[in-house]
Order: sequence, then C-alpha cells, then structure tokens
Amino acid sequence: MALTRTWTNNAAQTVFSIDCMNIALVYGGNSSEREISVLSGKNISTHLLAADRNVFEIDIFGTRWELVAVNGQDVPPAQVDKNGFTVTWQGEGISFDVVVLMIHGTPGEDGLLIAYLEMLGIPHTGCPARTALLAFDKLACKAYLRGNGIKMAREFRVTRQTMAGPWQQQAARVLGPMPWFVKPVAAGSSYGVSRVSEPSQLLPAVEYAMKEDHVVMIEEFIQGIEVTNGIMKTAEKEFILPVTEIIPGNGCEFFDYKAKYQGVSMEITPARITPRMTHLVQQTTSRIYDNLMCRGIVRVDYILRGEDLYFLEINTLPGMTQKSLVPQEILSAGMTLRGFLDQLICSAIDEYQRV
Repeated sequence: MALTRTWTNNAAQTVFSIDCMNIALVYGGNSSEREISVLSGKNISTHLLAADRNVFEIDIFGTRWELVAVNGQDVPPAQVDKNGFTVTWQGEGISFDVVVLMIHGTPGEDGLLIAYLEMLGIPHTGCPARTALLAFDKLACKAYLRGNGIKMAREFRVTRQTMAGPWQQQAARVLGPMPWFVKPVAAGSSYGVSRVSEPSQLLPAVEYAMKEDHVVMIEEFIQGIEVTNGIMKTAEKEFILPVTEIIPGNGCEFFDYKAKYQGVSMEITPARITPRMTHLVQQTTSRIYDNLMCRGIVRVDYILRGEDLYFLEINTLPGMTQKSLVPQEILSAGMTLRGFLDQLICSAIDEYQRV
C-alpha cells in the first residue's frame, strides 16, 4: 500500500493510494443470510475488479476460512491462517491492507469477526465491534435509541423461560390489539419474521422465529409507508443517500425475503414523500448513525405514518447484491458503486490511521 503522512496545523493528514492494496473481500457466514452474503460479495468483487483492485475473496463458514478466488478467478481453496489473517497463494504469504466485510448475520454483522480484526489491527469497512454487537440485537438497539429520543413501536420480549408463564396475556397488555410482528432478535433479511392477526397464529410464529434465535421480539404493528435510507460518513464528507419507498407485492404482507430478493415488491427511489418528510428521514438516519457511533455504510428502516417516523431496525452490513436497496440509492444519488466503494475503503484506512 502506498502511504504518505503529512502534518498540517499539528493535525495528522493521511494520503494514500488504494491501487496497490491487497483487499480481502470476506463473505459467507454461518446464518440463514449466507446466500445473500455470497451474492453481495460477488457483486462487490465485480465492481472492485472494474477499478483494477487486487481482490482476494475469502469465504467463511464456521471454522472453515478459505481463500476461494483471486482477482475474479476461482482458485483451489487455501486455508486462512487465523493467527494473523493471512493466506499463502502461489507460494507467497499474503497479508491484507483492508478487509471489505460482506457477511450479513454472524460472524460479520454481529461484530464477532470485526472484534477479531480490531484485535489484529487490520482496517475494515464495518462499524466498530461494539456498535455492530449493539445494533444486531434488536431489543438492545431499540432500548438504546429510545433513550436517545428516537420514536419506535412498542415491543415484548419472549424466551423459552418466559413462555412458561402467561406471556401471551402479558404481550397483549403491552402491545394492544393485533396484528403484531414476531421477529428473531438477532437475524436479518426478514428470516424468521411473521405477521400475526389472531391468537392461534402467535405460538407457531414464535416457534418459527426461534429457529433463527432463542430470543424473540413481538412488536406492535404500525400502519404506514415503509421507507429505508442508506448513509455513510467519512472524515471529509457525509453521504446521506436518497430515501427508498418499499411496497410489498401481491402475496406479501410485509417486506420479507421473497419481497426483497425475488422481485415481489416495488422499490421506489427517491420515495414518493414530501420534501419535509424526506428531510426528517435523512436527519433521523444521520442522528442514529452518530448515536450508535457507526462507521462505513449502514441502512436504517422505518415506518412513516402521517408525519410521525418510527424506527424499525438498522443494518450495519446491508445487502449489496444487484437487487439490494443501498446500490439503488447510490445510483439514484448520481454516484457509481465503484466510486462509492473506493470512498468506503479509503475511509476505513483513514479511520485506522487516526486511531
């Protein structure tokens, strides 16, 4: 990596080039989101290679961490040395200048892999580990943001232990009448999520969610417009992307996996909302980004009811497939994904140099 440090007014300024960097692009993971993670990784690889970057693709699944492709060409799988996150390729030991993270779910989005990279002092494109861990736990994240004045739906926590008591009656007292949403606390891409409209549907929905996580959140239903907003902040600039409006298609009660990735939805960017409400969404996204001390690119989901905006969840490693929302917003903002990725990588290196 070409790196030059200069000093101006007693403040360090880092100037570097990413042309010769070894970039580790990490995807896969252990969760139900593995398929989407791989698709995100492959799409990102295409755009990095179009910019002539040195890209080493690493697939992580459980304890199997393997180099599977170099500069777009598949290679015989080679084990990653976890002592220093290095690989041997063509007889040469390869270390990495930066890690581009594309693992949705564990061990990427929940902060585990990020903590490992931070221990090794390797720059990465994700949020800090403490932020990722907090954001991945829907209940903990909601509690933290509620304490910072962010409006959101009411929720009720369910575990195997609480199910031994009158949990359904307790949920009704907290949430009010159905419909409700039942969600795993730690999962993404709407895996394990159900909408329930009558009491007989509740227990099967909770059991379904528990296939993804042992802690489940039941959330009140708020009728409104679903919108989402991507954001990235660097030391020099804020990229608050256009707002996207989401309309689930026929047969989908909400923006589930089928609606997200099988084309059964309409995604309109920019959203068909007033300039005032667009400003509210973008300013709330910026506020949440700062409150959680995020880094890199994140996406925040909301329900807009009248002039009230309700937080749903934050995605600290959002999908980056060809059909994903953030790439749509980047293009709508008049940027290229290739240029945006360069900004993301440079920001990760710059942040590491500032520590």
